[in-house]
Amino acid sequence: MLKAVFYARFHPERGPSVVHQYPDGSIIPRLPEQGDSRPILVSFSDISAYVIPPYEVCNRPFSICAEGHRILGFPVSLEDPKYERNRFTFNVCFVLNETADVKPWLAAVDKTIAFFQALEEEDGLLQTEEDLPGLRWAGEEGYPAESTGVVYKLLKSIVEDLNTYEETCIRLNSYHVLNLRLVHPQPPPPKVQAWDVPLLIRDLPSPEHWTWDLTLQRIHSYLDGVNSIQRIAEHADVELKLVKRAVRELVYHDRALLLDLFHFQAIYTPTRDFAWFVADVEMQEECARYISLPPTSTTTTNTHQAPSLIPASLLITLYTSLSPSTPLHSFVQTHYTALLAHRIDIRRFITFGTTKSFLRRVHRYALALDNADVNSRTSRTEGSSPVKSKSKSNEDAVREFERAWKRAAMSSGWATPPAEPPTPLPPAAGGEKGAGEEVEEKLRGFLDGRHCFDEMMLALRVSERKLVERMESGRLGEVLVFNK
Repeated sequence: MLKAVFYARFHPERGPSVVHQYPDGSIIPRLPEQGDSRPILVSFSDISAYVIPPYEVCNRPFSICAEGHRILGFPVSLEDPKYERNRFTFNVCFVLNETADVKPWLAAVDKTIAFFQALEEEDGLLQTEEDLPGLRWAGEEGYPAESTGVVYKLLKSIVEDLNTYEETCIRLNSYHVLNLRLVHPQPPPPKVQAWDVPLLIRDLPSPEHWTWDLTLQRIHSYLDGVNSIQRIAEHADVELKLVKRAVRELVYHDRALLLDLFHFQAIYTPTRDFAWFVADVEMQEECARYISLPPTSTTTTNTHQAPSLIPASLLITLYTSLSPSTPLHSFVQTHYTALLAHRIDIRRFITFGTTKSFLRRVHRYALALDNADVNSRTSRTEGSSPVKSKSKSNEDAVREFERAWKRAAMSSGWATPPAEPPTPLPPAAGGEKGAGEEVEEKLRGFLDGRHCFDEMMLALRVSERKLVERMESGRLGEVLVFNK
């Protein structure tokens, strides 16, 4: 919060002085007869040497702390023969709490100083205002004279607008307009993974008002909260890393959220923020409206009335029934009657809880306890040397061929691929068995306890049930599955 703003300058007769301050009495105390003598925030006599420093250290920002407050400023010294002593030195300072984050305010201070400097250099407004009849300086009787000059009203608008709206637009005339906005630094968005599901939470501005790159134009129609990053890249025929970059920008600008893959083997559980949902009646009504399926034509003709909202007690009961030991399909089977009677969309039911942060996904991970023994045992059962490599499938041969010509093209300039790919290798003996062994070989690389099931399912193109079956088959050794 901005505690005060004051405009100070070096006067040839008065010396370093505060010309204007807002609120009144924040830097220079008010006269006792004026009443309402509030305590000052900072004594100007203690900081005047920094606010109006020697000429050699002017024209650069400064920040000092005094009496529990932080003063941000930018002393400016203009040299010109028209001024007395050939110089006009002034400063506009922002007063904040000492512990406040100053990063959003630094740009506002610099822009305000530049605005004041333009007022003086182009119109001589600051110097001219001091000669206006009826002007009162801070601390004098009758201060402030709001009908005289513009600086006091300018400071007042800065404090009130920035504290209320975190932005302001002050127009003095057609040439001098001050626009300020506090921009709070945001943490970098989380890393976007191929198995994340982006959900738009705010409409995107039209291409006429917001620059849409080619990637966003291609993927926009697939950002429905259902498709994963990998699926969006495949449907839109866009390179995966470009899709990740575009979604990362949307998340950074608070236009999208990242959800987990939705499937009925997933596990969800309430977080400690669930107490917030229980106590918030408006959120419960919002949830009831969001998760309700639209009425069908038959129900509309039969009832001739709008569907009633889902009771809050039922919502609370349903959400508390989710636990780390209950997969989503078991939850649906247990509460099937209530979900059907109140026409609850289970996908929206889960999405609402995760976007409001009172529900979280419990991910499953796998750790192979004896990978080394499994490799040697597998080699012996195959009846071949451990170092002997398996024959490549047709798809592997084609992919290797494409990678080879792309590497050559990138290293020596663009080139088109040869007219014919290499002759495919004959299918490996065993057919589907060879494909299954290839999947298991890839699966071994994920069994280090750091890859969630969603990542494995997407990379191997198998369901969670098939994934668990392969882990329990014994061909991968002892595999420990745990939730986190």
